[in-house]
Amino acid sequence: MSVSPFDDDLWTVGEAEAPDGVSMIVRFRSHLPSPEARALWRHLIQIGWSCESADEDGMPDDVESGLQDAFEDALRAQVETKGDGAQVASLTGGGVREWRYYSRDPEAFFRSLNEALSSHPEYPVEFGVFEDPEWEGLSELLPRPN
Repeated sequence: MSVSPFDDDLWTVGEAEAPDGVSMIVRFRSHLPSPEARALWRHLIQIGWSCESADEDGMPDDVESGLQDAFEDALRAQVETKGDGAQVASLTGGGVREWRYYSRDPEAFFRSLNEALSSHPEYPVEFGVFEDPEWEGLSELLPRPN
């Protein structure tokens, strides 16, 4: 079984404007995986971190950004390496950082997440888990054809 629904590591990074006019830094996978992979990896897991130190532009300060990076690195090292989740996006702005992952098995994802963070401090994160067989959590970020 594949450890990722993607057969490459292509990402797009840029600045975008949210519907409420807030400027955001976005990083996302550059394309959808195959329909077969999407069918297997159909659980969207959203992780949100409300920034306590957001500046006037809604971006975290260096200390909080470093904590967020440590959180993301721990997930990558454990969850993604084990094949329990695949990150597809990170959005930062408006006082929030959000990560989007897809998983075949949310329970396995959270077991890996807990293992990854066992030696970390408690982070101020909230989780949402959704069935998303159409991968709208990624496709809404992809450029629309003209």
